[in-house]
Amino acid sequence: MHNTLPQFELSDTKSSALMAKPVEHDQQCCLVRIYPPGVTGSLLPLAFRRMTIGRDQGCTIEIPDDFLSRTHAILDLTEDGYRITDCQSRNGTFVNDERVTTHALRPGDQIRMGNHIFKYLSSDHVEALYHEAVYEMMTVDALTQVYNRRYFEDAFRREVLRSQRHGRSLALIMFDIDHFKSINDQHGHLLGDEVLKALCQRIRLRVRRDEIFARIGGEEFAVVLIETTRNAAREIANDLRSLVAESPLLPHRPDLTITISVGGAFTSGLEPITDQDLFASADHQMYLAKSSGRNQVCFY
Repeated sequence: MHNTLPQFELSDTKSSALMAKPVEHDQQCCLVRIYPPGVTGSLLPLAFRRMTIGRDQGCTIEIPDDFLSRTHAILDLTEDGYRITDCQSRNGTFVNDERVTTHALRPGDQIRMGNHIFKYLSSDHVEALYHEAVYEMMTVDALTQVYNRRYFEDAFRREVLRSQRHGRSLALIMFDIDHFKSINDQHGHLLGDEVLKALCQRIRLRVRRDEIFARIGGEEFAVVLIETTRNAAREIANDLRSLVAESPLLPHRPDLTITISVGGAFTSGLEPITDQDLFASADHQMYLAKSSGRNQVCFY
């Protein structure tokens, strides 16, 4: 296994026998932090048979996250690998988006605690899953599981070049969540994260596999439609708006009304245009939709 990424610091003050007992080499597993991006310490070896996770300095794995409890969860090594147990934390421990009390981890499982998401890698699968996790971090937004901005920019540029080279039509739809800042301010970032995830799950119902759906900002998203017509692209833009507004995104919060403002731009592939031109046009239309009252579509 390659240890080229910076690692989380493990506390040197642990005296518990369970915590201090090291893991045998052939049993070693690790976590890879895949969200939030850009935080120092992406690779976390699980070096002890019992490890506590939380924001307290006394935890084996200290994570500076206000949405974690002081002692949030415990990792225990069993014959079949690590088991994670929630310590009655305030905001819960989630494995593959399911809240758990205790859960036997399997290779590739995603663990979410507070604002952090980790991928669990076992000793039998570390090498392959480590490279897979790194690639995923480079292309996929870990919170929403749609493409991230880096992937979008590369793929969108390629599609515009292909459109120009072969005279194929192309459309770009951009949208963002109306009043999203007030949702975070009033209800907290964890609920805001739930909204982002639920929105993406719903939008995916209308986006085909050959289309590019990406999160390009905090609450801003883009959909690239390949070889479509202007009318079809406008229809999809309207469908996305109504799909979000028609019913609550979060069943446990029916009082929370979520809408989006949508902008779109189209090229037949026959007129000279760059990816920057098309992006600027769609972005401008989205701005018009927001400034005209929100929860509507403006299409260039």
